[in-house]
Amino acid sequence: MTDLSPTAPGPSTPPAEDCWRRIGVTGDRSCPELEVHIHCRNCPVMAAAARTFFDRPPPEGYLESWGGILEETVEAAATDVASVLLFRLGGEWLAFPTGSLVEVTTTRTCHRVPHRTEGVLEGIVNIRGQLQLCMSAHRLLGVDTATAPSTPAEDPGPDQEYHRLLVVERSATPGQDRWTFVVDEVAGVQRVERSRLRGVPATVSQSGARFCEALFDWQGHVVGILDESRFFDGLHDRIRST
Repeated sequence: MTDLSPTAPGPSTPPAEDCWRRIGVTGDRSCPELEVHIHCRNCPVMAAAARTFFDRPPPEGYLESWGGILEETVEAAATDVASVLLFRLGGEWLAFPTGSLVEVTTTRTCHRVPHRTEGVLEGIVNIRGQLQLCMSAHRLLGVDTATAPSTPAEDPGPDQEYHRLLVVERSATPGQDRWTFVVDEVAGVQRVERSRLRGVPATVSQSGARFCEALFDWQGHVVGILDESRFFDGLHDRIRST
């Protein structure tokens, strides 16, 4: 069998006091210290030998070899897999890149902003003492809101038990361009192989398709991955136009 691992440290020279092999538990057991320590592994002589073994310098090129392998593994994982949060709006399943996701929390009261709460802007919500802008992803993406609440509810009813509030931000400006919006259901984070992704056809009828960068199949549903730049740019355009 071919060994594909990096060059491993070669066998070290046993310490001079390899007494455990001669008079210890693997020898003739004549060592008087066995009466005190019971077993050689409890003896300070063997402990000192173990420290010598693990503290020895690695052979030339060993660390560089493993460093290269670990770097290749990280790069491959980042390149071949997309990490996204799956959620449902109305009857459609969408996904948001986890790099733009801040948190998923329960719905809460949305406070309207006088003279500004119309169209895509819903108001502001309190997230652990911080006021965050709340928008309607249903209106922004053109998803039917018949099965979804227009604003977050403080005490969701039975038909709203799956509703969640997503907090997202533009990854290029952490903590600055941050928004919240209600979704009808969250399926959790999924790692999708990029080989499963396909482009968005120009004739696709799915709502919000112009905000998506790719599609993939998941449990019988076609899921659109939202493009971060298109999502936030489109949101700002709608806010400015109202």
